[in-house]
Amino acid sequence: MNHAEEIQTREGVAVVLYGKKPCVQCDATERKFKKHNIHYTKVDVTKDETALDFIKALGYSAAPVVYVSTIEGDVHWTGYDVEQIAEHITERQDAA
Repeated sequence: MNHAEEIQTREGVAVVLYGKKPCVQCDATERKFKKHNIHYTKVDVTKDETALDFIKALGYSAAPVVYVSTIEGDVHWTGYDVEQIAEHITERQDAA
């Protein structure tokens, strides 16, 4: 079980935002989630070494990393990516 799956199991969430402070793109992503009332878990990778190791294992070295669990499988990306947010979160027909 990876770090995101542990959070999803514990908190029942499908969206995890791995970020840090200061981070303009992290803040923009978080504002987008709040604007669309998206339930998500935020993890500060400067305070959680397991989370940092997890996103590094995914191949990322920049924040934010968004990890989304979908029916089709898990997807993830880095940066403030409105197209990915729309496709996998805000414009999904099965999204709450």
